Amino acid sequence: MNSFRNYKINRKTKTAALINEKKYFSKRIRNYGFTLIEFLLYLSIFIIVLVLTGGFLWNIVFGNIKASAYQEVQQNGSFVLTKITQEVKKALTINNPVPGDSSDFLSLAMASSDSDPTVFELVGGKLRISKGFPPEYHYLTSEQVVVTDLRFINLSYEDTPGTVRIEITFEYLNPGNRIEYQARAEFKTTVSLFPGGAAP
Repeated sequence: MNSFRNYKINRKTKTAALINEKKYFSKRIRNYGFTLIEFLLYLSIFIIVLVLTGGFLWNIVFGNIKASAYQEVQQNGSFVLTKITQEVKKALTINNPVPGDSSDFLSLAMASSDSDPTVFELVGGKLRISKGFPPEYHYLTSEQVVVTDLRFINLSYEDTPGTVRIEITFEYLNPGNRIEYQARAEFKTTVSLFPGGAAP
């Protein structure tokens, strides 16, 4: 009788222990699990962080492209203006344009027959220089840049060596019209010829 009672007590104790163990593990699973609301909340935070980070990185890339395009335009403008200035100072006279007039090409009379005449002209959006006859042609602008406006104004007076004003506009080549490649720069200067032409 006592053994039967002990058996029943042991059985109840084991059953209670199993039930408590199931409740414990069930509670742990609930504590470590995610609800749908928590999942959506974490997903929203992740997406926001991703968007902000992506936008920041894109701004850096965009800025670098923009700066590179503008630098290319500036370098071409500086080089071209320096080259024209050097040739004008070496010239004897200005063939074209005539005093008081303007033109999209400049012709200079030079002391050296190898360089006479020296001509600057716009061909297909690129600035070209030619020297002598028959002429030797060289392009002064890069493939990434286009010249959209070019004007030479002869400001010379009588009994003076001559003075020419140069106005030129450069743009970065952008056939797709993308914002990050939009770069434009205008250059203007006035150059006077040296009496008798400067030394080559």
